[in-house]
Amino acid sequence: MSNIVAIVRNLWKYYIIGNTSVAVLKNVNLEVRRGEIIGIHGPSGSGKSTLLKIMAGLEKPDQGEVIIEGYNLNLLSEDGLAMIRTNIVSYIPQDYGLIEDFTVYENIELPLMLLGLEKRERHIRIMELIDYMGLRGKESIRVKYLSGGEKQRVAIARALTITPSLLLADEPASNLDWENAKKVLELFVKISRDFNTSIVIVSHDPRTLEYTYRRFEMFDGILRPLT
Repeated sequence: MSNIVAIVRNLWKYYIIGNTSVAVLKNVNLEVRRGEIIGIHGPSGSGKSTLLKIMAGLEKPDQGEVIIEGYNLNLLSEDGLAMIRTNIVSYIPQDYGLIEDFTVYENIELPLMLLGLEKRERHIRIMELIDYMGLRGKESIRVKYLSGGEKQRVAIARALTITPSLLLADEPASNLDWENAKKVLELFVKISRDFNTSIVIVSHDPRTLEYTYRRFEMFDGILRPLT
């Protein structure tokens, strides 16, 4: 098994704004090692979220390539990209991506249903994750009634249903006060150790970098290592 989970090579991405083509990623290069946590810090609009979406196979680059566990995302069909997202890569958007009117249990169950697991298998896995995330007793509560920190835990639990090789977290602390943010970041450290999962966290808050193993900054679409 390779020690490199993800390779981002010479990545460029352009958006059309009015009549102008604007480069939001400029020759981005990155390698993600197995089991490490990478932190990418930068202001809003610097290209951080776009990078994560491309690594998750949700957007395509204009130039360059992303290779995840040996799969070149440029060469995959939509079905192939869906396979990556249901078996290898989990992406947690900034707004959590949860269904507000579903319960905690139902939100975690959804990806397992898409995988075709039987009801008993789903229940065992869901309850394991609920216990792991410290959500016992909240499984029947609709997500819209949860605190921000609890919603983030549900989003992480749902992301862990496939035990991903790569977990991508977009601004996981931005909607939380710092005390709750620290608890979520400590949870990412625990996940990387317990499951040997590689995690990429992007954030505009430099304090999140304290919980990462390697640190980068992104500004105006350019990614640079921090010493």
